[in-house]
Amino acid sequence: MHVFKVAPVLIFQLTSRSMQYFVKVVTAAALLVAVLAAADFIVDEFGLGCNYGEAYPYQTHAGCYGPAYDRIIDNGGSGPFISLRFLDFRLPSTDYIVLRSLSTNASVKLYGKDYSGAFDAPAIPGEKLHFKLFTHQRRNKSFACVGFRVSGYTSMLETLPSNESICGGVDRSLDAACYSYNQVMTTRARAVARLVINKGGVLSACTGFLLGSGGHFLTNNACLSSSDHAINTRFEFMAQAPGCPTRAGDIVCTRQLACPGDVWRGNARFITTNIQLDYTLLLLDKSLAAKFSFLKLRDDGPIANEPIYIVQHPLAWGKRIADKTTEGKAAVEFLTAKDAAYRLDTQPMSSGSPVLSTKDHAVVATHHGGAAACPNFGVRSNLIVADMKRQGVLPPDSVA
Repeated sequence: MHVFKVAPVLIFQLTSRSMQYFVKVVTAAALLVAVLAAADFIVDEFGLGCNYGEAYPYQTHAGCYGPAYDRIIDNGGSGPFISLRFLDFRLPSTDYIVLRSLSTNASVKLYGKDYSGAFDAPAIPGEKLHFKLFTHQRRNKSFACVGFRVSGYTSMLETLPSNESICGGVDRSLDAACYSYNQVMTTRARAVARLVINKGGVLSACTGFLLGSGGHFLTNNACLSSSDHAINTRFEFMAQAPGCPTRAGDIVCTRQLACPGDVWRGNARFITTNIQLDYTLLLLDKSLAAKFSFLKLRDDGPIANEPIYIVQHPLAWGKRIADKTTEGKAAVEFLTAKDAAYRLDTQPMSSGSPVLSTKDHAVVATHHGGAAACPNFGVRSNLIVADMKRQGVLPPDSVA
């Protein structure tokens, strides 16, 4: 196996003072090392059929009696999950591959009728997974190539430098299921999804939410900003603990890509983006709004001192909600021309999360960063609404 480190380009401004320049160079170098450590891609090539290795193992029995091919993949402790990268996937429609965690028993089936071409498989939690191919087709009924090819896997998401902060030294966010006593809040939370974005082979994560009844989706421009990013993003809804973990043995979702949810398999359509307001609008599918509910942006924007909460996937963990600070209930602390400031606890990959009012449960800001030691900031909803109206792209039923 080989480890390829994907190095992003870091751009920083030179100054006339040599000491400032030195500090910036050292800081940039340290950040680069941190990013590289999180962007490792492990090469582990194997395949069947299509001249990728051994011949494809067609079923020789009337029924399927077990896997036609299997192997164990071990990441050696390099990360909390394994996400296989298929360079090619051409299975008959009824044949499938099972990826099963050897530590948690979590699994996913990749059917030939559902997957094709090149893609990153859903992440499997744990350091080892069992790869098994099950075949049903007795023989190749055409001259088409049948088989698959795996190039390797990712076990850690890229984490770029971020000032998203835990305020007060203790993370007061809780699993979304811990708010089951508030039906309105948990219903609104259903519209929030975990994003895994493939940018040039490097996986990163963010948060976003369904906006309006038409199946539109809103996240940060910093998360994804192009059609290419959109079609290479996995949207995962209801990635959260089944219950509020209060006892030993309860399911805990505080690992990257923990608590797998419902992955939407369609292709997102890019609608628009705005760098200054740090938002990107996509179109997924109208059925998602009916299935998971949807959120609305408040046309009048946030109000200073109003109580708020945030629904998020910090560090690509399972879904969490924060509504408290060291002083009690969280509220909008102050407003700038662009942002609402608050002390809701967030972390990297919370970017794109909706900040909602506890009064009317409308989105009053979209989280996008913060100061190094708090507060955190979200772009004011009224600015996003006004910009969408100006462009003529405001989704139906998206304004409160």
